[in-house]
Amino acid sequence: MALKDAIAKKKQQDGEAGIRHNPEIDAKIDAFIKENPELFARISGYSHDELVRKRMYDIMRTNEQRQGYREEVRKYVEENPNIKQEVERRMQRIPEAQREGAFTRIARGVIATVGMRQGQTASAGNPY
Repeated sequence: MALKDAIAKKKQQDGEAGIRHNPEIDAKIDAFIKENPELFARISGYSHDELVRKRMYDIMRTNEQRQGYREEVRKYVEENPNIKQEVERRMQRIPEAQREGAFTRIARGVIATVGMRQGQTASAGNPY
């Protein structure tokens, strides 16, 4: 079977929108619907536009929370020179195009490591 045919068959199996279904998650959703029929009825009454806007709002809120967390980590790193120095050392190995995305992950690791070296727990003295 040609790759093109295999892709077409897979798309057909996944449905028009290309949505994949996980049977375990579908079972959890079905159970939740059974437990919350009023909520299901209310949400079923929403228009397509309302549902799209609600989903976009959820995504927007998640992005804002992530950005706030990144800013807190960046501020904490700037306030602690020993942590800043170690983060900068580790960031040198990261390609320039990936540095922004890797900063928070690397900084969290450094904060935990430096905190442990100083005899602190990872959460003592900082919110990370």
